[in-house]
Amino acid sequence: MDVVYISWDKAIKMCYKLAEKVLKSNQGFDVVVAISRGGLIPARIISDILGIDELYTIRSKFWGTGGTIASEPLVKVPQNIDVKNKDILVVDEVVDTGATMTKTVKIIKNLGARKVRAATLHYKLRSKFIPDYYVEKVKKWVWIFYPWSFSETLFGLAKMRGYKDVIHGASEIIRELRIKEVLIDSESLKLSLKAYLEGGM
Repeated sequence: MDVVYISWDKAIKMCYKLAEKVLKSNQGFDVVVAISRGGLIPARIISDILGIDELYTIRSKFWGTGGTIASEPLVKVPQNIDVKNKDILVVDEVVDTGATMTKTVKIIKNLGARKVRAATLHYKLRSKFIPDYYVEKVKKWVWIFYPWSFSETLFGLAKMRGYKDVIHGASEIIRELRIKEVLIDSESLKLSLKAYLEGGM
């Protein structure tokens, strides 16, 4: 399986590029909706650039260690979300199969939104959902490793690759991917990975 690590520098630049694409489209939006957890940082940057202070978070869980965890995404919508008769921009880091974005957009439309558009950093061509705005098109499937899911991704990759010692596996993966910007010290990373182990993921 091919894995591509996105550095913090590149990831933040991509967030701003995505925000610029939305801004230059001259499509007005009233609300930004982040798909948690991957879309949180891109959505915050986009909401800032667009000058939108109304930001909601929708929790979606579809992918787990080693693959999907459900036949369809589990989407939780906060009770206080107010999208009726408003123009909504939904933000995530990637559309992979497109299932999460498809379901989220449908839910928001059903809540009475006037217009719903989608924005992602990466659009994988295998996705059944094509986002309205994206920065990079991914033709060949790869696992995109975003810096804001550092421990989670290391844990998942180590488990998928069958490492009995996940902490050792994570160190090997860091070396293999030549990740130079490890912003957490080794002892804290061990504690973080143990938290994932103890969480039963």
